[in-house]
Amino acid sequence: MKRRLAYQIGYVLTALWALPGGAKAAGIATVLDVVNEGYRTPPGADETAAKTADELVQDEALRTEKESTIQVRFVDGSELSVEQSSEMVLSDYVFDGSAATGLIDLNNGLFHFKSNATNDQGIALRTPVATIGVRGTEFLVHVDGDDVTIIDILEGAVEARPHGAGRSVTCVGGQSILIAGEDEDAQCGDIGSFSTAAGPASGGNDDRPEAAHAGQDRERAQSAEAPDRPAPSGGGEGEGGQGEGGQGEGGQGEGGQGEGGQGEGGQGEGGGGD
Repeated sequence: MKRRLAYQIGYVLTALWALPGGAKAAGIATVLDVVNEGYRTPPGADETAAKTADELVQDEALRTEKESTIQVRFVDGSELSVEQSSEMVLSDYVFDGSAATGLIDLNNGLFHFKSNATNDQGIALRTPVATIGVRGTEFLVHVDGDDVTIIDILEGAVEARPHGAGRSVTCVGGQSILIAGEDEDAQCGDIGSFSTAAGPASGGNDDRPEAAHAGQDRERAQSAEAPDRPAPSGGGEGEGGQGEGGQGEGGQGEGGQGEGGQGEGGQGEGGGGD
């Protein structure tokens, strides 16, 4: 009897293991889109090319090459885009049907997170220098390895807490957060105040990647100065311009006599008035 029971239990376990997904961890996200070279590494398995509709589980790693992205949707409806040359791990994530909790490690690169109006305040994004608290938002995160994390907030609010002795800060849409190290205070400024996740600061020469789904206009128009040119006045005298090392030519005044200006190294000639 005992031998038969043991055999039946073993048979059931074997059957369950053979069922599709029977030995797999529960899926926490789905790959929506892959552009160029994106890869995933399930726990305990080798790295493989990521494909649309792939199911992702806890502790799964994602990686992209240059000019490549992986777009992921979590079971609560929020989305995360892993931009080019980036690495992350889905360390921990739980969705109980009403809210999500957990931790996602952003190790290096550029990321775009959208809450999509879901209740995901229990989700935290962790970088090597800080933890980012999600508050129903859309934002970009640039992780420069173990050195710097910069967050551009497009909508909502974000709290950034340095891992060491630095003080945390909460900033809102249209602002950026800079965390320069674990023991540095987090700083808040307008988008563009720092070398941002969306691109270098004004006047900077940074080579950081451009976000594929930034959702904001990053072009800053540069106005060129037009040279001052005196306009001729009716009934008056036109004055000649000054030429440097050459000959300046006098402008013509209407109804008067043009007077030649003196060029440096040359003679200005007066023009005749009508």
